[in-house]
Amino acid sequence: MKSDYRHALIVGAGAGLSASLARLFHKNGLKVSLAARGIGDLAGLAAETKADVHTCDAGDHEAVADLFDKLDANGAPDVLVYNPSG
Repeated sequence: MKSDYRHALIVGAGAGLSASLARLFHKNGLKVSLAARGIGDLAGLAAETKADVHTCDAGDHEAVADLFDKLDANGAPDVLVYNPSG
């Protein structure tokens, strides 16, 4: 899959859909960033996809703003998957 996109951010990362998308993005040459409230379970996926991992509660406006400020400093994402769970 040819893509002009370079960086994908997955908010609410975990197992299932978001992990599959992280693998697909990585396979197609995108830099991957993962964000979740609890990042302990993301170590394996992060290693597999060479992803940056960020702690972020998607329901907290200030935490989301801080996440994007951090990411903007190193190149804003071209793709955003917003996949938070309850």
